Order: sequence, then C-alpha cells, then structure tokens
Amino acid sequence: MIILARMEDLEEILETTEEIKKELLAMNNLQWGSTEESYPNRTQFEHDIKNKSLYAYKEDNTIKGFISVAEDDNSYDDLLENSKETSYILHRLAIKKEYRNQDIANKLLQFCEELAIKNNIKVLKADTEEKNLKMNRLFLKLNYKKIGEFEYDDYPGHYIYYEKEVR
Repeated sequence: MIILARMEDLEEILETTEEIKKELLAMNNLQWGSTEESYPNRTQFEHDIKNKSLYAYKEDNTIKGFISVAEDDNSYDDLLENSKETSYILHRLAIKKEYRNQDIANKLLQFCEELAIKNNIKVLKADTEEKNLKMNRLFLKLNYKKIGEFEYDDYPGHYIYYEKEVR
C-alpha cells in the first residue's frame, strides 16, 4: 500500500537511505553523498513529510520503499531546456535492499503518474546520476524520455534528465 510518509516513519526511511548511500559509493556514485549529513538527509525528509510530498510503500508494517513527489519549483530551468507544462519533480526514489525485484519501484512510479493525472499535472520530471544504471534503465523502461544531461555547479556527478507526459 502506498501512503503519505509520517514522522514516525522517518527512522526507517533514514536507515534505507544510509544503505543506499553505501551502495552508491561502492559504485563510485556520489549522487547521495557519503555521510549522514549529505544529501538526502534528515532535514530533507522532514521537509518532504511536512509538505506531504513523501510517499512510502508500506506492507506488513514495514517501509519497503519511498519517493518524493513535489510541484515543479523551476529548479531545472538554469540547468537545461525542460517542459514548461505543469509538472511534478520526482526525487529520492529508494527501495530497501531486501525488497528489490518485487516491482515496488514500478508501483511507486505508477502511483506518481496516477497522482499527477488526478491533480491535472501534465509532466513528470526526474534526474539521476549517469552511473546509476538501474535507475536510468527503469526510467527508459517506463517510457520516460531522456531530454538532456547536466552537472550541478556545487554537487558532484553528471546527471541525466528525464520527462514523461502523463495526460
């Protein structure tokens, strides 16, 4: 079941986040940083929860995965050409290691599409580091279109940017 994450879910979400950070670092991918304080951290998740933008896949009283879905804040505008349609930006998709290959990421992304349609949002926007091969494959498999690539001025990595129309 996909639910809005609550503050009482935060510790479980942070445990998964630390697990993913270690996994990404092993692949020389600094997308999620290397410390508890680096992106994404407690502050970002608290903000997501307060703004009702963090959704969790919860089953058997366990958070198995999560994703942040926020209204477009035009943060990509300075980085590359992107859609000007009403949009959601997807961030921080993670699946706890022992629950992978159970279609949870697909279900979370499908939920985002349904949420967008319900709220008259036309486009989903997302990015991931080029070394995150699983995430890049997933976006392409789910018919997200690769729009471009960019680098942040103040953050490591080379990112691939995707959009998906959900009309």
